[in-house]
Amino acid sequence: MALNTIRRALTPSLNEPGLSILPVNEDTTPNIYATPPSPTSSISSSRRHSRFARTNSAPYIGSSRLPVVLRRLLKPPTLDFETAIWEICYLFIAPKKVYRQMYYRKQTKNTWARDDPSFVLLLSGFLMLSAVAWGIAYSPGFIPIVKLMANIILIDFLAVGAVISTVGWLLVNKFFRQRSGRGVMSMTQNDAKLEWAYCFDVHCNSFLIIWFCLYVLQFIMLPIIVKDSWISLLLGNLLYLGAFSYYVVITYLGYSSLPFLEHTEILLAPILVFVLLFFASLFGFNAAKHAVKFYFG
Repeated sequence: MALNTIRRALTPSLNEPGLSILPVNEDTTPNIYATPPSPTSSISSSRRHSRFARTNSAPYIGSSRLPVVLRRLLKPPTLDFETAIWEICYLFIAPKKVYRQMYYRKQTKNTWARDDPSFVLLLSGFLMLSAVAWGIAYSPGFIPIVKLMANIILIDFLAVGAVISTVGWLLVNKFFRQRSGRGVMSMTQNDAKLEWAYCFDVHCNSFLIIWFCLYVLQFIMLPIIVKDSWISLLLGNLLYLGAFSYYVVITYLGYSSLPFLEHTEILLAPILVFVLLFFASLFGFNAAKHAVKFYFG
């Protein structure tokens, strides 16, 4: 009891700091070794929840694909024509290398598809020059050439390409996505999403071969392949068989390179159809002659 009485006497009252027999540290400098407060300690739980929700519900990058492309289209200094020319060259000699670049694009820009319209612009320019050459040779005149350019670029390349890309996007998402999850489980949800813009990129890559075979080589060979001879028919139809078959091969490479798709070899099936049509056409159907008649009457 006496010990407790002495202890209470020596302990200062909270309201009387001056009675303390211990030194009082009045320095207000913060202790740098103390544990810092939590950065979210002053934020209410509702605000933290809303901020977390905004961070994790960022819009899928495919939804902003068109604005990004348009912004770069309106700012020519941002266009990367050097990479586009590199891709055009390698699509002829080593197309797999072009599709390997998409892994770098996915890591740096979080998108499988191109965000740069340079490739489309270059290919459209090639088609425009081809239309001018065809128009001067077979349908001279300003208006006919403009119409031919519109048919080739707007219809053959863009409109038909949009339809093919949409069909491919639907079919691949429906039938070719991995079901077991052995490849998808190691990827994030966005990584395993097939963007429509990527399907259109695949079409653009494949259409480069169509341009070279049917708009360049056919233009050079046309005086020969439209003649009324079996050799001319064979050469002309072989040109069409090679163009459409290589289109399918480049398309297959584009989809088979995606790690979350399987059984993409089925996409090569149209080549069998083209081969059957080729042998059937040898009985008198000259594809080149009918194509010239379709465009120039």
